[in-house]
Amino acid sequence: MMRVERKTLLQSRPVASPGLPFVKSRSLPDQIADAIVDGLGTGALSPGQRLIEVDLARQFVVSRVPLREALKTLEAQGIVEREPHRGVRIVELDAVRIDQICEVRAALETIAARGAVATYRSEPVLLHHLNAAIADMEEAVRRGDWAAVNRADLAFHHQICLASHNDTVLTLWQGLARHVLMIFGREILTEKGQSQIVQQHRDFVKILLRADDAELPAKVEQHIMRLRRRR
Repeated sequence: MMRVERKTLLQSRPVASPGLPFVKSRSLPDQIADAIVDGLGTGALSPGQRLIEVDLARQFVVSRVPLREALKTLEAQGIVEREPHRGVRIVELDAVRIDQICEVRAALETIAARGAVATYRSEPVLLHHLNAAIADMEEAVRRGDWAAVNRADLAFHHQICLASHNDTVLTLWQGLARHVLMIFGREILTEKGQSQIVQQHRDFVKILLRADDAELPAKVEQHIMRLRRRR
């Protein structure tokens, strides 16, 4: 197996299957972890699927050392699990688990939204980041690229967490975002109301600017749980 140094990997995009685009991140193991989760978001990988280290290392053109670090990170985050004598597999996503993830996300983003509201009211120029994510989302909808829609959706909510100026919220969101992308791959890619997603996020920006502190939790939950309730 050819080993490729980190510098080479970061400078040139490795050859991978169309369903598993490589995602740039802070470190090589993070890139690999993001790529695996992105594969779940696009449907190239499936919950319950066994991950073969040698195959992934060959596909991403990396050694098995950073790959194993990536898998350890995903295992700590509850995205993959290690089975005795059977290796690593992606965890199953049932309705109960999805509901739990969405509930935790709603609670976390309510905290983020409270801080972000204050930020956007004092520095409205920062709303540009939300509008840029919505523009990316709209373009992806136009192309019919639902994986890109999902990434833009995550980018939108990541900006809200950044605007909260709450480092703990941001750290927790970055781990939770991988779970959310898994859910997107299972549910949102086939959602009949996908064409409404751009307007839903535009409306959510208005909510952030108008909602008072008492009604904000319900508004955040309504936005995040809308797909679950539709089921």
